[in-house]
Amino acid sequence: MATSKRKSKETSATRPLVIVESPNKVKTISKILGEDFVVRASVGHFADIPATKKGVEIENDFALSYALTKKGVDVVDGLRKDLANASELILATDADREGEMIAYLLDFFLKPTIPVSRIEFRSITKKEVLAALDNRRQINMELVEAARARRALDHLVGFQVSPVLWSKVRQNLSAGRVQSPALRLIVEREMDRIKFVEVEYCGVDARLEMAAEVTAGLRTINTVPVATSKDIDEAGVVAAPAELLLVPAAQELVARLSGVPLTVADSKNSKYTRKPYWPYTTSTLLQDILSRLHLNSNAASSILNQLYEKGLISYPRTDSAQLAPWTTEAAREQVIAMFGPNAVPETAPRFPSKKRSAQEAHEAIRPSDFGKRKPAGLTAQQLAVYELIWRRTVASQMLPASGTTVTVTFTASAEKNDYVFTAAGTTITEPGFRRLYSAVDDDEPTPLATFTVGDTVQVRELVINEHITKPPARFTESSLIKALEAEEIGRPSTYVPIISSLRNEYVWSKQGDQALIPTVSAVAVCNFLNSEFKNLMNYKFTRQMEDRLDAVVEGADTYLNVVRNFYEVGDATWSSLKATIDAALDTYKPEDHPVKHIGVHPETGESIDLRAGKSFAVRTKQQKSAKKGRGARSSGSPYFKYAGRNFSVPDAMEFGDITLDFALALINTPRVENRVIGEFNGEQVEVRTGPYGPYIARGKVNVSLPKELDLATVTMEEVLPLMQFPRSLGTDVDGEEVLVKLGQYGPHVSKAGENRSVGSLEIAQSITLAEALELLSRPKKRRGKR
Repeated sequence: MATSKRKSKETSATRPLVIVESPNKVKTISKILGEDFVVRASVGHFADIPATKKGVEIENDFALSYALTKKGVDVVDGLRKDLANASELILATDADREGEMIAYLLDFFLKPTIPVSRIEFRSITKKEVLAALDNRRQINMELVEAARARRALDHLVGFQVSPVLWSKVRQNLSAGRVQSPALRLIVEREMDRIKFVEVEYCGVDARLEMAAEVTAGLRTINTVPVATSKDIDEAGVVAAPAELLLVPAAQELVARLSGVPLTVADSKNSKYTRKPYWPYTTSTLLQDILSRLHLNSNAASSILNQLYEKGLISYPRTDSAQLAPWTTEAAREQVIAMFGPNAVPETAPRFPSKKRSAQEAHEAIRPSDFGKRKPAGLTAQQLAVYELIWRRTVASQMLPASGTTVTVTFTASAEKNDYVFTAAGTTITEPGFRRLYSAVDDDEPTPLATFTVGDTVQVRELVINEHITKPPARFTESSLIKALEAEEIGRPSTYVPIISSLRNEYVWSKQGDQALIPTVSAVAVCNFLNSEFKNLMNYKFTRQMEDRLDAVVEGADTYLNVVRNFYEVGDATWSSLKATIDAALDTYKPEDHPVKHIGVHPETGESIDLRAGKSFAVRTKQQKSAKKGRGARSSGSPYFKYAGRNFSVPDAMEFGDITLDFALALINTPRVENRVIGEFNGEQVEVRTGPYGPYIARGKVNVSLPKELDLATVTMEEVLPLMQFPRSLGTDVDGEEVLVKLGQYGPHVSKAGENRSVGSLEIAQSITLAEALELLSRPKKRRGKR
């Protein structure tokens, strides 16, 4: 398309109007395009469907009626003024389904009478932006339909299933099409930990009398393998033929072998090869940022957006590890410049996705310019994230590391018993891609001294290593993202929102720890959904729904067919959502389903059951005549009943710790009243209980007590970090104050009546104004909508 030249700075001659999503991109893209273009931002999502059951018009072919948000009214008014003097409209929203949907909504609400085109670019560089202008296209309605279908499915689950939770579990809980299966992962892991049977076992190491330190591990006793953790299952059963070595037997063995040399029985060489890491996808990059840099997912996502908006990296939401041909060539040139032509393989490696649904048209996350190793103007965290991306992409084009692994077998005999020890080491002959990682990795292979078969070696020391098998580790944000990708739950753009939703409502972490621990409410919700909404919680079903959405993108299915089948029709393998909801409302009796049977009081014989929060009182005639499922009052938090009295249980408590001993201790503890726990800045600090749960009162300031703190035992020292709230971060460009607060649903940022969860107290204590404004710019996640 031809573009109009600006006649002069003083006139209002028409120019193309380019609309991007983020205001932070405007400056960079304006600089690239120059004065012949006007660049504006939609400020992300500016329109949404109503946050009610009517958001999806079920009786009208599941129509979605989008309306401008409060922010969107001002945004669209401004864009209409810009449009009045535009020669054409160029929609440059993000290169994904949501970006396509935003482009469609811009066209819908602006109703332009001038030519409209759509462009997309993977990174904000002059080369790619100008190339995008040369390849303008129309809005892809298949992508729009897929985005609409996802929105409808998520809305139907959120607003149809969440009220069932309110009826059958407790008020103010939510279900989500991808959130709930993700929650199942966390809860199932916790249950696996509770059921896990610990087993004690030993190993014995022989430290050899040599100039270089060599340690050989005991492998067999009289040809029977010595059990390691790999041989012991979660029930504590040892897989044959391995046998446990316990401390007494290990001590006898050490005494028996005292002074006995080891004989070299065998030495085998094997080829060692370690291929380079693949370029980053969203999942693998988030995992590395969280585990290596110890950031949380919200901070990681924010930094990635900032780097993208600065034009330093490609689009940060992708499930493809492929590199474009020019990117591959640029990365290889960078390797050659650093290490010479022999550092790259003859043929550039390819990285095909193992996932059926990966979008191969997309590209891995990579630098925009490989010549920029340390771009100027970045914060320490931004630079650390950029360095991960730069190193990973460049290394992907290098040779594998290679060498030789030597495994030496030693034997010893004493008192008619035969013992086998082994030691191994690796010598690297071609470092390959590890040249870029040697300074940051701590898993560098260690070479082994040379041994000759038949030689004897003296043992300097025999060491007994006592072990206890460990239960499966709780998920961290990093490992949860890995599990979500493995189960194909969600998409790159939804990993961080899923975690934010879970942190806001269903999981907690101990101070200074990254492990995600499910609340009692989380277990209650999972129990109910696993019982009554098996399809919704089934990982395979979740993958099938993603496949159906992909089919819409490919034009093989339609919005109406996917949504109608999901809600009304079902198929041979799963029932419709509507039928499932009706069955749950009709047949599930919450009073028959405690979250956990804690035990029986040893003196009175009364059964003690943990409940999620419903009181299940006998309803009045008025309540009985109300709509089915409504009327039972909520106590607001988990509890158990004994002798006619309800005993509150902290929601943020390790589920395995809710035992009969815990319940008896609570029963025998005097009632907790409001109490003064100290002073702060001359004001009395008191712990109180209100209609929205426990809170801290200081003068005119009330701060909700975080769910990981116990009302009965909390101390002034524990609440001292809360005294900084509410905390002012400053003001936005319009002068509106931005605050960090602690409320009923946890820490959040607030501005002019708009609130967004920040996920954890740790984040609330360190969040910056820029990060808060980025959170506030996102669409609001209303309860019951996920």
